[in-house]
Amino acid sequence: MGLANEFEVLVVGGGPSGATCALNLAASGVEVALLEKESIPRFKLCAGGLSRRAQRHLGLDVSAAILNHVEALELLGHHRLRLRKESTTLFGSIVDRRRFDSIIVHEARKAGCVVIDNAEVRKATFADSDAKLTCGGGETFRSRAVLGADGARSVIRRSLGLKRLKHHGVTVMFELEPNGPATLAENVIKFDFGVVRDGYVWIFPRGKRFSVGLVTSRCRVSDPKSRILSYVAEDEALSGGFDVRFRGGSVVPFWTGEHALGNGGCILAGDAAGLIDSFVGEGLSWAIRSGQLAASAILSTRKRSRSYRHLHSAYFGLLKQEVLPELRRALWFGRFAYKCPELVFKGVSKLAHNRDLLGKLAQNEIPYRSLIADMLKQLVRLR
Repeated sequence: MGLANEFEVLVVGGGPSGATCALNLAASGVEVALLEKESIPRFKLCAGGLSRRAQRHLGLDVSAAILNHVEALELLGHHRLRLRKESTTLFGSIVDRRRFDSIIVHEARKAGCVVIDNAEVRKATFADSDAKLTCGGGETFRSRAVLGADGARSVIRRSLGLKRLKHHGVTVMFELEPNGPATLAENVIKFDFGVVRDGYVWIFPRGKRFSVGLVTSRCRVSDPKSRILSYVAEDEALSGGFDVRFRGGSVVPFWTGEHALGNGGCILAGDAAGLIDSFVGEGLSWAIRSGQLAASAILSTRKRSRSYRHLHSAYFGLLKQEVLPELRRALWFGRFAYKCPELVFKGVSKLAHNRDLLGKLAQNEIPYRSLIADMLKQLVRLR
């Protein structure tokens, strides 16, 4: 747009959705700036599970951020039913989110994106063809289009006057550091569905350390930190062998389909749009994909018109083709699975023995449509 602090597109948030969008736009010659409220690289509360689908969507070399390769998956159900599955191919990887997010931001900067960190957007105002963002230090930025990728407590969402995301879950995470010779396998991820309602406890490797935490789609959980500490103390493999450190907790905006994803020339992606799988709480692959689709919508809109008035419609149309149907099925499947956990666990166990179901699920290579169809067939047989 020619003047300092004026750009064609402003991206708010330097996580995977925002950085991916900024990268794709800059690579296509769009004048874009990315505003991140913290100093890059920054800490992100996340277990770090990176699926094959997410890696495929991203298409970047993120090997420098990978802490572990996952070769086995263990599920524990109610009444302590256990299912373990090895895979001939990797289930996925565990990444350090500081490094992972920084890699995408670095690629966006190399492509021509102006990256401005320590720039916390406090206020946003929108007119027909102009957006004005004001940061905490008083600095202002203007653009013709905005992507809000600023997380579950999105300032951009509030500034648009959109309703608050209704369905929030809860997550807390601790880090375990070995303090003796005993340790856990560094290539296995574990999900325990028998601890918290409508959710699970996880144990993931993180290099030589491990993360343990819980996530639930329920908006209120009584003392989640104590639940994890008790879980660790009662597990023979964990108690006494690790130093336990609390890393943080946050709300998780699960997709339920009832909220808007932007308005006019301003759109939302990733957690700001609530694009998180409401069954397993996975949001990284959807953050990356929504950032790519946001860039595609911006590029297609600017080809047709100098105005971004219809950007939201173009973006929503792309999401409806690919992302939203899958998240809707995740919602349906999750509601059934958490209502009838043993029935679903037995069905999944049976399917897993017949073929590499768990491998495809962990790699995000099997859509919920196929999973639901197979489960229905299996449940008929179980009856």
